[in-house]
Amino acid sequence: MPKTLKRSPNRNARAKGGRAEALLVTQLTQQGYEARRTHLSAFPDIIAWNETDFLLIEVKARSDSPKALSNALSLFRANVRAMTIVPKYASMLCYVWLNGAWSAYQWGDNGTKEVQPVVSEAR
Repeated sequence: MPKTLKRSPNRNARAKGGRAEALLVTQLTQQGYEARRTHLSAFPDIIAWNETDFLLIEVKARSDSPKALSNALSLFRANVRAMTIVPKYASMLCYVWLNGAWSAYQWGDNGTKEVQPVVSEAR
């Protein structure tokens, strides 16, 4: 009987994250932003800009679990704190794909706060 290859959880998570990043880039472009994936495992996952905004975006795709959101935001805060230089005009955001919808969180002087996402629905 042939063995079936199972994907590792880490590989599945990377694939899920990659799909969420691609979706967000598409949606940002539809909203008039220039958007690029960084293709690095470091913060940010996406850089997006238009005439008025410059966004550094961390993307997290999560399954519905009690700690999913808090774990995603904890990783985001750690990544932001590790940055040594941040343009003053940049907005640092974490977009979390959970249950088929985006939630957005912005880093500020007082930590993270939920903000209205630029995009919301899957298209």
